[in-house]
Order: sequence, then C-alpha cells, then structure tokens
Amino acid sequence: MWVFYTIIYAVIIGIFSVFRKKAVENTNIFFSLALSSTFGFLLICWNYSEAVALNWQYILLILLKSFIVAFAWYFEVLSFKKYYLSSLQPLSAIEVVLSFFVSMFVFSEAVAWWQFIGVFVVVLGLFLLNKNDVKDDQKNNISKKYRYQCIMYFVLACIFYASSSLVDRYVMFTATSNQNQYWFMLFVSGFLWLFLLIECIAKKKVLVHKNDFNNPFIYLIGVMLIIADQFYFKALADPSSLLSVISIIRQLSTVVAVIFGAFYFKEPNLKNKLVYLAIIMCGIIIILI
Repeated sequence: MWVFYTIIYAVIIGIFSVFRKKAVENTNIFFSLALSSTFGFLLICWNYSEAVALNWQYILLILLKSFIVAFAWYFEVLSFKKYYLSSLQPLSAIEVVLSFFVSMFVFSEAVAWWQFIGVFVVVLGLFLLNKNDVKDDQKNNISKKYRYQCIMYFVLACIFYASSSLVDRYVMFTATSNQNQYWFMLFVSGFLWLFLLIECIAKKKVLVHKNDFNNPFIYLIGVMLIIADQFYFKALADPSSLLSVISIIRQLSTVVAVIFGAFYFKEPNLKNKLVYLAIIMCGIIIILI
C-alpha cells in the first residue's frame, strides 16, 4: 500500500509544481506562498491538541526546517516564474546527488561503486539538457546570463531542500505526521508573511492588491500540499516501506511536472527534454538502488 501512497504523492506534487508556477504569474511570490500556506494550515489546525504534545526540542527543529524550506520555496518559485518549468524541474536530481554525498561524508554511510556511475549518468543528463536549453534560448532571444540566473535560483532551492531533509531525518521518527505538518505549516506561514512584510518595507510600497486574494491557484496549491503530505507520511509510517524505493518513486513528480508543465505552458522541445529526463532518472535509480 505504501507504494500506492507514494505514487499518489508524486503525481500530486508534480501537478502542484505546475499550479504553483501559475499562482505566481501575476502575483507577488511571498504573498502567494504565504496565503497558500496559511490556507493549508487552517485545514489542519484542528490537530492542535496532538501537536502541542510534541517535545519542544523537536518543535524547534521543525522551526529550523520551516525557515530553510521558506527560502527553498521562494527561490524555486522565483526560478519557475522566470524560466521554463520543463528545463528547471529535472535539476531537482541535484537533491539526490547532494543527499548521496551528505550520506557518505556526514553520516559515513557505505556506498557502492555503481552509485558513482549513477552520479555520472545524472551529470551527463543535466549536461545534455543544458546544451538543449542553450539552443532554445538562442531561438527565443534569452540571454545566457538570464538563464544561468534562473538555474542558480533553482540550485539554491535544491540545496535548501537537501538541508531540510537532514532535519527531517531526526524529526520524522519521533513526531507524528499530524504534529509535523501542524508545526511546519504554522511556522512556514509565519516566515513567509514576515518576508513579505520585509520586502514591502524595503521597496516602500504595498506589493499586494485586492484582486490577488481572488487567485484560485493560491488556495488550490494549499489544499494539494496538505493532501500530498498526508499520503507521503502514510507511506513513511508503513513499517514495510523502503526509503530507497520511496525516493525513486518520488522522482515521478519531476516527470509529471515536465510533461504537464510543458503542455500547459506550451514550452519548447518536450521530446528532447523527455530523453534527457530519462537519462537523469536512470542515474537516480542507479544511485538509490
């Protein structure tokens, strides 16, 4: 059953990524993320009595994770807003590569020789994807500087996500899914509203308009995130589940986002990108087996 839960999670998150790009098309990024997170929190705030039973040390760890993820969300959505989703989403393979090296150097976990081949395959796929994007950008008069700026934003998001997963490693075996989700949504909402306030003060103007509250995609991604996380936590809670297999299945979200996003936003060269994505996916599977 945990495999089925993980597949549902991956599909929802893939579509979630597309809708999140749509949510920020004409709306401030911090506002979109803050409002969607707050709406999501309101859907689960009834778990208060269970949430406050969690040890304060783990609550502080979730606070740290929320701070990291708030930055990850911002940089990820900023990159999506400015560039092709189908070109950026495959770069999430960087998270797997980073986790591989963190496990090896930080946690001294044993690694097999074929996993290094997997890293090479991932890098090869990313290199080919980059060459393909260069040709697309030349046709569409997109400068190298602009493209690399967007890639830098997305890579920063991947680094933040990899860092937050280290915190999850310590929290997930103690906190229940309801406790984890309650405190995370509460804290991340608070951080995002604070960041929006700081941005408004820095720019000396109000960055939110009345019509922004009518954006249906903001509320939709808030609901989707809550539902997806529930399936993910159920998969992790199953004693028979295998983290390596879950990690592989989670990458289906990238495939969903690339295909659905490319059609939805009419992005170029989907056929080539799917070939390079297949190479990247093969490398990820080799790393995680």
